[in-house]
Amino acid sequence: MKKNRQPYSGDREPGEWEILRLPAFDPASLLFRLRERDPDRPLIHIDRERATGWSHVPVAISRTVEDRTGELLFDHPLLSSPLEERAPSVGEAPEELPPFSSGCVLLLPFEAAELWEPSGGPYAAPQVPALRCDCREVVSFHAPSGRLFLPEGFDRSLLAPVDFPAPSPLSFAAEESEVSFLGSLDRIRQGLNEGRYFQVNLARRFSAELPAGFDPLAAYARLRALGPSSFGGFFSWRGRFLLSRSPEQFLEAAGPRVVTRPIAGTAPGAAPEGREPLLGDPKLLAEHIMTVDLLRNDLGRVCRPGSVRVPRLLAVERLPHLRHLVSDVEGRLAPGLSRSDLLRSLFPGGSVTGAPRIAVRREIGRLEGRPRNDYCGALGYVSDSGRLDFSLLIRTLEGRLPGHPAPEAGPGAGRISFGAGAGIVADSVAEEEIREIALKARTMEEVFR
Repeated sequence: MKKNRQPYSGDREPGEWEILRLPAFDPASLLFRLRERDPDRPLIHIDRERATGWSHVPVAISRTVEDRTGELLFDHPLLSSPLEERAPSVGEAPEELPPFSSGCVLLLPFEAAELWEPSGGPYAAPQVPALRCDCREVVSFHAPSGRLFLPEGFDRSLLAPVDFPAPSPLSFAAEESEVSFLGSLDRIRQGLNEGRYFQVNLARRFSAELPAGFDPLAAYARLRALGPSSFGGFFSWRGRFLLSRSPEQFLEAAGPRVVTRPIAGTAPGAAPEGREPLLGDPKLLAEHIMTVDLLRNDLGRVCRPGSVRVPRLLAVERLPHLRHLVSDVEGRLAPGLSRSDLLRSLFPGGSVTGAPRIAVRREIGRLEGRPRNDYCGALGYVSDSGRLDFSLLIRTLEGRLPGHPAPEAGPGAGRISFGAGAGIVADSVAEEEIREIALKARTMEEVFR
């Protein structure tokens, strides 16, 4: 162990950590030890090990805000102040130092967008509250170097490993029939043919009953054992929980530069020899380009004129069981705007809604028959140094433990569920969309096999 006084004025002032060298870090064990000491505290893990090498667990949370009205969520200077007023005096954290060691964490359910951009759909507000946790101290792990950054004076007994039992097998079932889903596809096709929509992301929901003694942390330990996530995470508080292995970054910002990285277009397994089939599929290419155009428009509403560009287009990202098409869309935030302005402009992500966004959100609410809640929402942080990093909550399990009252249209107590969707365009084939959804569903069911 060594103490390190860091020179930059970012999250920590004067910037002092205790640094341990470890071969690996188990966030589920740390969260378990924190829960032992305070069962009522929020438990949070922000996982970026596959994308950037970093992993963050807030260990000192000063305030937790629940919000269904939009009045409190963004009432924080990191979120509401114009960007230039919050610029760090020296600059961003150097790459070798944690990008997040204090600030706030936000969990935005999909329907939170109704609070600032009403769609006229069946849900005028989120059925599960949006959340903000104000974080004073964070434990951060940098996997490539094996360095664990601890707040000064941190109790290292909290790092004691936990031997989690394997979660019980679960059998997930679709909440709507295939016939009903095909009927929704027909309605979307009609809207596409009439020019009311250009693209619609339609999802199916799969759910299961929780077994007795279910522990979300044990399930999360199993999920992480399947491999690190690019943009994964964990959240649990007052019986509500989510476990995410998302491959998609919703939004990143450092200073005025902002980037969103949409995924649209999915195929199973490794690519065959020769040309990547994803790049030769007209339907997937059309879906992806429409999503990129939507996000260029979203960023254009809040970025400096002429600053929005697409430095990476139609790149292929390979995961253990899937391949995706991904692009980078970036710009520079206009003067006088805040991070909350940025979040509201882009949320929910274009790859999980469609175009035109408001009309599509209204149709999604009607056709899917239930709110998406945390699925297709966002989880991430805004650091005191000004950095912002949010994942899109796809490939995400959510639920509510038994004995905790559930909102009327939220996750039922004693249930766990996930959503899986597909982008529908004019030349979509129903059987192919059903196969794509089934492929994504299998990656979530794997946690409980």
